[in-house]
Order: sequence, then structure tokens, then C-alpha cells
Amino acid sequence: MEIENELKFKIEKPDKLMKEKISDFGFVFDKEISQDDYYFSPPHKKFAGTKKYYLRLRRRNDGTAVFAYHVVINDMQTEELELNCDNFINLKAILTKLDFKLDCVVKKSRQVFVDENNNLKLVLDRVEDLGYFLEIEYMGEMTKETSSIFEKLINHLSLKKNEIVLGSGCPDLLMEKGSINK
Repeated sequence: MEIENELKFKIEKPDKLMKEKISDFGFVFDKEISQDDYYFSPPHKKFAGTKKYYLRLRRRNDGTAVFAYHVVINDMQTEELELNCDNFINLKAILTKLDFKLDCVVKKSRQVFVDENNNLKLVLDRVEDLGYFLEIEYMGEMTKETSSIFEKLINHLSLKKNEIVLGSGCPDLLMEKGSINK
């Protein structure tokens, strides 16, 4: 199980200046992808709205999938168990036949930037029905040095603390809005 450290910011549509600042900080464009994330609750327990557990089946562009179980530790950290699957359609069908309940679908397009020197990832998301988000991600133990890099990056990108999305992931935000995209 890995620990992901992530700060998510609700932002206006990213502009050329923001992308220049991302590059100036040392990030390199990695890829642009679209993803559909299907969130489920198991038959014995409701995950939707708990803001604690997430069971996600992510459909990739090529028809493959990532199946993931996440447990939220705090507003910044999540324990993650993930596995790759070569057949999204069959895995979704299995979950349905086993009475897993589809809670919502999060549709997003992403631009991913990496800073390999600091083992950081920066993701610009456009989430259907929610708008734009910027995520700063680091996999591993959060150290003083990593915290300092997060702070410097937040300041460099002119992000504000009140833009941080705390305690809610995109499925929670969609369900609160009443837009669950099933």
C-alpha cells in the first residue's frame, strides 16, 4: 500500500501564464489524458458520502482500467491499493453482478506534468460539471523538505489557501451538487 500526499486546488481555467510558471518551477509536460472514474460501494457498506473510503474503477483511453481502493488518512494523505486490469468492461460487469452499487461517475480530462528531481506530479484537471482543479502530488513519506517544496510551489503558482479543497474528492463534490453522471 502506498501513501499519496496531495493538495487539490479549485482554480479558474488555467491560462498560459500558469503553464509557464509550472515549467519555470521545473515541471515537464508528460501527457494529456481523459479518464472516466466509476465509484462504487460494496453491497455490505455505503462508501458514497463517507469521504473516507473510495472504490474506483478508472477507464483509460485504451480500454484498460485501474481498479483502486483508497482510504483517506487526513485532508492531504490517502492510502492506496491499485491494480491494472486489461478489460474495463468485464471488470465493471463483474462488480455489477456482485451487487456493487455505482455511486457516481467522474469524467475528466487531465494534463500531467512531472518534476522527476523532486518526485512530484502536478495535474491540471477539467472535471465535467465541476470545473478546473490543480493537484500537487507526492508518493511517499512527507518530509520537511517535501513540505517546503509544496509551499514554494503554491507561492510560485500564486495559489491561495482558501482555494484548497479539503475533505472532499470529486465524487463527493459531484454528489453534493446532485450531479452524479451515471
